[in-house]
Amino acid sequence: MPSLCRDQERALLPAANLVGLRLMKSVRPDNTDPMPLRTDPPRMGTIMIRFVGLLVVAVVVLALIWSR
Repeated sequence: MPSLCRDQERALLPAANLVGLRLMKSVRPDNTDPMPLRTDPPRMGTIMIRFVGLLVVAVVVLALIWSR
């Protein structure tokens, strides 16, 4: 949104108050350190190893249940 000059801000104040809106000041953080980056999602190989491992566990459990 483009910045408003003071005259435009004054013109908006009565209308904004009627609607219940308030013009806000910008807020700056106390600390200027950059935000930490997101961690990388798991790679496809890791997902496949987990899937195959859980599949093997499920088959073994079902085989033990079926053999009784």
